[in-house]
Amino acid sequence: MEARELTEEEAWLVLSGVEGVGEQTFWQLVGTFGGPGSVLRMAREGRLRDEGPRLRQGDGARPIPRVVVERIEIASKTPLRSLRRIHELGLWTLTPVDPGYPARLQVLDQPPPVLYGWGDAATLRSARSVAVVGTRRPTLHGRALAARVAARIVDCGATVVSGLAIGIDGAAHAAAVERKGSTVAVIGSGHGEPGPRSHRGLLQRIVESGGSVIGELPPDAAATPGTFPRRNRLISALADAVVVVEAPARSGALITAHHALEQGRQLFVAPGRPADEAVAGCLALLRETPARPLVGLDEFVADLGYGLPLVTGRAARLDRDSALTLLPQTELAVAQAICAAPGTADAVASRTRLPPPVVAGAITLLLMRGWIQSSGPAYLPAGPLLVESGSLSGSSSP
Repeated sequence: MEARELTEEEAWLVLSGVEGVGEQTFWQLVGTFGGPGSVLRMAREGRLRDEGPRLRQGDGARPIPRVVVERIEIASKTPLRSLRRIHELGLWTLTPVDPGYPARLQVLDQPPPVLYGWGDAATLRSARSVAVVGTRRPTLHGRALAARVAARIVDCGATVVSGLAIGIDGAAHAAAVERKGSTVAVIGSGHGEPGPRSHRGLLQRIVESGGSVIGELPPDAAATPGTFPRRNRLISALADAVVVVEAPARSGALITAHHALEQGRQLFVAPGRPADEAVAGCLALLRETPARPLVGLDEFVADLGYGLPLVTGRAARLDRDSALTLLPQTELAVAQAICAAPGTADAVASRTRLPPPVVAGAITLLLMRGWIQSSGPAYLPAGPLLVESGSLSGSSSP
């Protein structure tokens, strides 16, 4: 049973689920060896360790730890174990080569190789989306404000994004559900232990009301102090704007705020009384960053541009075959190679047998078209190259 050949989608899930294979290692392996299926075949045959794969870090490089290579070899020989766990938990998965993968995450240099989730995956592609974050120990005023902000976001036809933590996060999710809106909870662990136990009822209501509970970690990955800061970059990336409600000087919400600024998202901060420790982090953001004060909900909606009607019409879209017919010969060869398997520029040059400068030029043109995307050193299909032929017939789905 374990010996059967995996589909490329299954191989993607198995490789990304190996302990120690973060997005940097994943994209380096995939870019160098031509896709997760190729990586697992090499590992199963004992050739991966012979290749001496290397993981780039800035201007230097270091070998992938031997223990990680050994874990990849084990996973390549027993791949169905991790796949069974995903099935047992009833999770859906999305990878960057799936049309449903949220385009907002392209702002990240190295987007998560896999998103795992419960609920409605379409909430990740909402036309409007705002994150609400803050302290785990809010005052009654802070909790009430978070609920009011979340309710107003829902009234604007937008999705509320937060981290399912106790405090401000929970208040925002609960208000969105009560308002019969959609909300996305981004967790910092695997779905085997999804967030605080006290929020299991809230989690269920989020899913039942049409929201989603998502994360980038394999099902049984435990939360650690390091997983929450990484989770926060997803919260901000999935939103058009981030609202910080009550954050003390060392709040994790400040990490989300700084991610938002780095990602070009709007940042709003609820001000508070000077010398109040509950809002010391908020006041620092207002003093030290381009954050805007949250002075009123009407003003907030106007600043977001959400006062305008939500446009629901969609323009006609190309599918992959139609798009490929529009490309000149060199771009066509490069696009076909990238559609076949992710790869670095050197790997694409090797597969197409085109000179590296010619491949580099074609990659630049395809990036400008929005038909491929980069993830670390690897290039992947994007835009119409993700749309299977005929999948648009009779459907207005993205």
